[in-house]
Amino acid sequence: MINKVTAMLMCLVAIAASAQPQADIEVSYTAHHPNLRNGKDDLTSQYILLANGDESKFFSPMTEYVDSLNSTPEGKAKLNEMTSNAFLGGKLDDIPRSDGSYYVVKSVDKYTYYDNSGFEKYVYEEPVAEMKWEVAEDSTKNILGYECIMAVVDYHGRRWTAWFTPEIPINAGPWKFAGLPGLILEATADGNQYSFVATGLQQTDKPITPVYLANEYEKTDRIKFLKARRSFLDNPLGKINAQFAGAGVTVGKVQNEDGSDATGSIFAPASVVDLIETDYH
Repeated sequence: MINKVTAMLMCLVAIAASAQPQADIEVSYTAHHPNLRNGKDDLTSQYILLANGDESKFFSPMTEYVDSLNSTPEGKAKLNEMTSNAFLGGKLDDIPRSDGSYYVVKSVDKYTYYDNSGFEKYVYEEPVAEMKWEVAEDSTKNILGYECIMAVVDYHGRRWTAWFTPEIPINAGPWKFAGLPGLILEATADGNQYSFVATGLQQTDKPITPVYLANEYEKTDRIKFLKARRSFLDNPLGKINAQFAGAGVTVGKVQNEDGSDATGSIFAPASVVDLIETDYH
């Protein structure tokens, strides 16, 4: 009887795995973004795009690894063990850490966006917008051995220049970018504070798996999320104190280098450096 139950469970697992969409390509990107503390430093995160003709998932493999560990008691125990061993061995770089914070999952007609604001996680859906690209067919450059064509678009408050290759006729790209007759390998916002640059590309049959811990994200909409994130950046200590005050925990004062009490936010204002989408103002 036990063997029969085990066999049935294995069949169910196999069916569930086969039901997941499979990617046709895997693209590695370096995502450039500004240091929100000073608006000057260029920071980077490593992302991966898994995509087929209809669906895609853009995510940080390190963040997904950490989330996968935190999704089970056994994984949490392993993460704690790895962290403890790294501390004891003086190898702090060996501690698994999240890299980028968000996941972008695209289906035929919508995006599902997972991200956080401080200690709070949010998820929202939005339709796959028809981006009004302006294609400049006479402007080309080579990226990873593929001939790419330039296109520009105004999207959610920023003007972006992208490079796509018709040699790979997949309607996908980094972050939320899509809508061109070919894979987008590079996209840069005016001012160069935000950009995505492809660093590797290969064929694959990897499954496009669901986001780990998806049930922990609070549902919202795009504008509310952006406002919540900006609010946290403008007053992080106040938000943290408000969240933990009920547990009897407060965050102490933050001091400047000269020993005086710091006032205001530890992040730069939106007038110096803003979020990747700015149309929430």
